[in-house]
Amino acid sequence: MNRQILGRILAVAGLLAPYMVQAQQDPMFTHFTYNKLFYNPAYAGASGQYCLNAITHQQWLGFDDQTSYLRTQNGDPINMDLDKMRTNIAPQTMGLGFSAPAIYKDKNYGGASFSYVSDRIGYESTLYMKGGLAFAYPMLDGSNIRLGVDFANLTKSLDGQGLRAHDPNDPMIPSGEVSASKTTLGVGAYYTTPNIMDGAYIGLSATNMTPQTFVYGAAGTITAESKRHYYLVAGYKQESFLGNPSLVLEPALLVKAASNAGFIKPQVDMQGMVTWNDLFAGGANLRVYGAGVESFSLMFGYYPPLLGNAAGATQRLRVGYSYDIPMNNLIRSQTGTHEIQVNYCFTFTLPERPVKVYRHPRWMERSPEFD
Repeated sequence: MNRQILGRILAVAGLLAPYMVQAQQDPMFTHFTYNKLFYNPAYAGASGQYCLNAITHQQWLGFDDQTSYLRTQNGDPINMDLDKMRTNIAPQTMGLGFSAPAIYKDKNYGGASFSYVSDRIGYESTLYMKGGLAFAYPMLDGSNIRLGVDFANLTKSLDGQGLRAHDPNDPMIPSGEVSASKTTLGVGAYYTTPNIMDGAYIGLSATNMTPQTFVYGAAGTITAESKRHYYLVAGYKQESFLGNPSLVLEPALLVKAASNAGFIKPQVDMQGMVTWNDLFAGGANLRVYGAGVESFSLMFGYYPPLLGNAAGATQRLRVGYSYDIPMNNLIRSQTGTHEIQVNYCFTFTLPERPVKVYRHPRWMERSPEFD
């Protein structure tokens, strides 16, 4: 029954994806299966461990701001202050997240999370600070349904010093850095079951549920609008891949969407990773945009044995790296995308409350349970 339900959900989501997805504002990660917390608050505490996630995504390296002068109305060139121009204007993203489970009598009832993401594109930057809670309902068959919500503070900034106006002293171009902050929220649902393959999951989430308009600059001359973003993530685990007990296959799918009027092109990530002896991992990610392929990524993972890494271990450390190869015209003007991610999960238990022993001279003989 669980297999049929999951299959139907994936089929419906796949049919709706082309009508939901458009160019996104939220940060983009290749290692999305190891950083679900950044876009789905329901994932908080899902692993049953305390987890720290760190990631850096350097996109389109070598994509430079090469324009060094403007021409006045009479055609004469004027020099620009190159010190105010950034060498690399490609997207750069850094994120840090922490989640803690809520466990009672060996059952996972939810969790809490905090995440911080800095995303810069050209001369505009966005800072995300989120705090969230997740509530879980464990079922008798071992499956788990989780619902989550997070509250986010978004700060958008624009560095006007690097911008070059067509007309000198254009009042629409700020002379320095301007910014504005707004508050929004996100929601999510996450379902896991041990009854499909060797474990499967599917999650649905939305960010920027309350779209905001950012107004900043001189006399409010600059505006930016945030849009709702929707995510579908699904995957499963297959142990003893190809009949080899040392190999574990983990395919995954991510569909990204943003709400706006009109039909838009889909952006879908299809990923597959194979882990050997809980030590090394390798795989690939294919990112599709519309009817074409946007990028192809080579992915690598390493579980350092210094913590005794193994599935279900009390401590688990993973280091991942990916290299994205563009499959469009941008390949001519940049050298690819690099991403490094680190996950560290651990568990600890509170010490048992000591039994208080009371002694008194009147009690000449004590029961052995008080010794």
